[in-house]
Amino acid sequence: MLKTALTLASLTALALAMPAAAQEQTVTKTYEGPRTTVIQTTTVNHDTGTATRDRDVTNLTTGATASSSAVRQQTETGSTVSVVQTGPQGRSRSLEGERTRTETGSSFTDTATDALGQAYGLSGSRTRDSLGNSAASQSVTNGAGETLASRERITTRSDGQVNTTMSRSRAEGLTRPPRKRRSRG
Repeated sequence: MLKTALTLASLTALALAMPAAAQEQTVTKTYEGPRTTVIQTTTVNHDTGTATRDRDVTNLTTGATASSSAVRQQTETGSTVSVVQTGPQGRSRSLEGERTRTETGSSFTDTATDALGQAYGLSGSRTRDSLGNSAASQSVTNGAGETLASRERITTRSDGQVNTTMSRSRAEGLTRPPRKRRSRG
């Protein structure tokens, strides 16, 4: 009888010490390097299905700052997402969209706005069947609805063989922006 009471008391103390599932959980991480300081705060609320992430970066040499804020909200059929990023020159870009789960995969539709204010449409889908066959497609459109770039992948499995077909297209004159190389010094 005494063992049962002590066990019950111990379990009760543990239950009270643990955060309730209904509470928000917030984690803040800080990085302080020789050139930058980064503070990132992530908050998750499982009851409401919301996750947020805020990040601030400061260049210690120039004092310039950049920030980003992201919110993800679960829905009955998937999730919505909203992201805003502001660079050191004060220009912002954003992304808003919705992901939808389906029986065999998922799809998404987003609207992105670049730092110059130009709007783009983003869409895509993924599917997979019970045999392991899968397909994925993505496309980017401009404000006029013209497709700027798209890609598609189809993978089929049959008789122990896996075949993958990929195709890509870009609007004439569209090039991928060069990526800035970071110095490792």
